[in-house]
Amino acid sequence: AVKAALQTPPLGSHDQAVKDMNTEVVLNAICSASDSEIDKIVADLYHNSSPDLCDTLVKYIYKGLADRKYCGVLLKWHASAVNMAGLGPVVRAMTDRKTV
Repeated sequence: AVKAALQTPPLGSHDQAVKDMNTEVVLNAICSASDSEIDKIVADLYHNSSPDLCDTLVKYIYKGLADRKYCGVLLKWHASAVNMAGLGPVVRAMTDRKTV
């Protein structure tokens, strides 16, 4: 569910309602995964899919943290993403002008 939710982020959209709706879909998918599945899902995103999906995942993690939603769960996902992909997705998420 997480991979499917991350496939088509509205990066070029200027419609905040579309971005907010997509964020809810991604955050719900993230929160529905059990703690034991987090590392497996992140590894699949990084190794078996495009590494860009890890960048997108980190963007949504930061957006969720900024909204103060699901902080405990999102911090687990953040730790897994950094352990798997290093600091690259973090730097790219913070410097990319295309926001989610």
